[in-house]
Amino acid sequence: MNNKVSVFFDTNSYRKLVLNKNADELTELLRLIKSSEQKKFVEPISTLTVNLELTANLVEGAEGANYQNCLRGIQFLTQHCYDSNLNRIRIAALPFIQISAMIFGALPIDFEKDSKNISRKFENFMFFYEVPNMSESFYRWIKSTLKRQEREFANSLTGWVKAAKFGSEQIYPNMDVKSRKRKIIEYFRSDEYAQKLSVNSVKIVGEKLGIELDEEEYQKRGYFLKSTLPVASSFFQWVIGEVIERNIDLDSKKSQSKRWNWIWDYQIAFLISESTISDGETLLVTSDKEIIEILSRSGLDTKVMKIEEYLDFFKIT
Repeated sequence: MNNKVSVFFDTNSYRKLVLNKNADELTELLRLIKSSEQKKFVEPISTLTVNLELTANLVEGAEGANYQNCLRGIQFLTQHCYDSNLNRIRIAALPFIQISAMIFGALPIDFEKDSKNISRKFENFMFFYEVPNMSESFYRWIKSTLKRQEREFANSLTGWVKAAKFGSEQIYPNMDVKSRKRKIIEYFRSDEYAQKLSVNSVKIVGEKLGIELDEEEYQKRGYFLKSTLPVASSFFQWVIGEVIERNIDLDSKKSQSKRWNWIWDYQIAFLISESTISDGETLLVTSDKEIIEILSRSGLDTKVMKIEEYLDFFKIT
């Protein structure tokens, strides 16, 4: 890590980091990590989904099984990712914002205001020695916001899969179900689909910004997005392939608890690439086997570490 590095921890990395540690131990661990990061020009940045996931579990109350661990996790995150120069918590932009800036060189009018407001909400958790004075309604709002985002992501996946199945039935009406499924998976994993996915993302963002381009320009910008952030396309292609190949019911209880949080992986996929962010590199700290596999398949296995490896790199025990 000789250049500037932007590092992103997933939810379980923070939960594992703070497990069974008291306020004094966490204060010292935070000091060691931040001091080591500063020497190596490492800048920790949180993601909105991780903030939401940790905070949502606080709705359980102090007696809840996940309460203490998640409270310590969000307390650590807010201090770990706090930017004293900007006086706010660093929270990575969502994919829509990233595409807006990268492809159109524009940001929504209220972006700066919204960023500050989001940071202020989580700054209530910046102390290990205090229990935040937050209402139950706030925690319920966090949980409902998280579930709404997960539900919208699951719905979009379901929509893509249904459309693909219907399309394949029209194109291959005489083909057996197994062969037709193979055709669908091949299509979703193709470079052609990756390009279509990127162009569609560009069009959606352009429409929201009130920017209209001709088809040739959409294709060019879609290709640029796909080439610059290949993991974003790869992850979405992998997810759809999994859903079809394994006949996954995205409305099942298992999907709601295990697969709806694919949205976090998808957001992270927009942050990790061979390209640099703000003249630096990016690093993901996670033990998630699926995202590690996708990064490895994309030739980006050097962009990921487990929390144990991250601490070992800084010689923190």
